[in-house]
Amino acid sequence: MTGKLLLGTAKTDITPPHPVPLSGFAHRQGNFDGIARRLYLRVWAFRQTDGEGRQRQSLLVQADLIWWGTERMDALYRKLKERWGLEREEVILHASHTHGGPQTTRLFVPALGPMDSDYVEWMEEQLLAGIGQAYAGLEPVTAAKGSGACRIGINRRKEVDGRIVMAPNPQGPIDPEVTVIRYTTEDNKVKGVMFHYTCHSTTTGDNRVTSEFPGAAMENIERELEDGAIASFLQGCCGDIRPALIEEDRFYRGTEEDIGRLGRQLSDEVFRVLGRPMNPLKQYSLASFAHIVELPFRRLPDAEELAAKAAEGGVWGDWSRLLREHPGRNQPTIPLSLQIVRIADGLSFLTMNGEIVVEYGLFIKQFSSGTVLPLAYCNGMIGYIPTAIQVEEGGYEGGESAVYFGLPSAFHPCVEGRIKEAAASLVNKVKYV
Repeated sequence: MTGKLLLGTAKTDITPPHPVPLSGFAHRQGNFDGIARRLYLRVWAFRQTDGEGRQRQSLLVQADLIWWGTERMDALYRKLKERWGLEREEVILHASHTHGGPQTTRLFVPALGPMDSDYVEWMEEQLLAGIGQAYAGLEPVTAAKGSGACRIGINRRKEVDGRIVMAPNPQGPIDPEVTVIRYTTEDNKVKGVMFHYTCHSTTTGDNRVTSEFPGAAMENIERELEDGAIASFLQGCCGDIRPALIEEDRFYRGTEEDIGRLGRQLSDEVFRVLGRPMNPLKQYSLASFAHIVELPFRRLPDAEELAAKAAEGGVWGDWSRLLREHPGRNQPTIPLSLQIVRIADGLSFLTMNGEIVVEYGLFIKQFSSGTVLPLAYCNGMIGYIPTAIQVEEGGYEGGESAVYFGLPSAFHPCVEGRIKEAAASLVNKVKYV
């Protein structure tokens, strides 16, 4: 017989203790100007004894970061294995994708923000301390799930004069679903709330630290929960979805006031779901699996092309330098890491280390009949992952973004089939274990 599901939680401040550059927008220069909303990471440590007496566990960390640095993952995995016995496939380090936080990698061009090593090393120390605190507070919980809808996001790919531009597209696909998971202790207290939604955290382009609308929503929910309970925003496949701040059919950057307004819209929907009867989730043994998919590029630049781009300077010069100084990056494929973690019957997370467009998230939800939530921005970052049609159409997600992420070129259209096949395999695998 499977033992009770145990959950420990923690919330740790990761606001930069000293001024650093922010990540995500090329127009910002220098260190941040101030702090609008503090950044946190929230730890969810699950543990359980299965029917054969073996201990199973999984760890989900949601952080107010733009992403986790791929090159730092191996060292973190080793530490988590040494201290808590966690295997790689049991670890989810997830980012809300706020563009109001520091850079966490050196793998991209400086236009996306230079990394401050002191900050990242300090942040990782806070991570380990938070995990230790969460494991110290393990207690039995039950889980329940419900759903609602929120429409603060809109598709940002639109065809104008025969080319794809970043503009509001009301006819484009979105994922308005808000999925809420509530964890309750044996004495009927709420231990924590997770809520899943799909929209870029890019309300404002100000040079100030902010956890963006997800942070505002989490703050609202935590104020209403009992002492010590945490709330975590789980980011979906939002690669081509951004906040619907629109004037005359164009996007505009908002203010901290807009962040608060959008956060309130989202948290109000979470409260509506929490206020209705929710579906209790039957306890199953924790399970996790991982899979690597090699994603091919359309072409590789040769030495002559790299030299020519280096002479141009700017972003293209930085791109050329990355590939020339690190020739291992100029390879035919790049690995996309997929992982699935089952928490209970009807609740699994499927994670990917990329900026995944919404079409993949919708596919995963449909294929799993809503039992699997897709999480992008997990355990590293390789760049935008478009669909086959988007590769052919072009636009930022379809290929223009490759230069910023230090990729050799746009992806080959075959990536869509490979990713969906791998995702479907993982969904099926967790069904029958």
